Amino acid sequence: MRSHRNFLDRPEYERRWIVDNTWCETCGKADLGIGSPQEYEEDHRIFVEGTCNECGRIVRSEIVNKDVG
Repeated sequence: MRSHRNFLDRPEYERRWIVDNTWCETCGKADLGIGSPQEYEEDHRIFVEGTCNECGRIVRSEIVNKDVG
């Protein structure tokens, strides 16, 4: 079951990084950016979904928090 999360609760630098660092399956290119990002949780995993800035198709990326150090 998908549950909505507020993407705007993330710090600005984190939102910008997530939006800028995407992969579009349709374009076959990275870092085209996404528009209208929506964050949600599904099966204990966090995703952001939006539209590719190049082709307008849906782009979905999993957000993975990794410990540094």
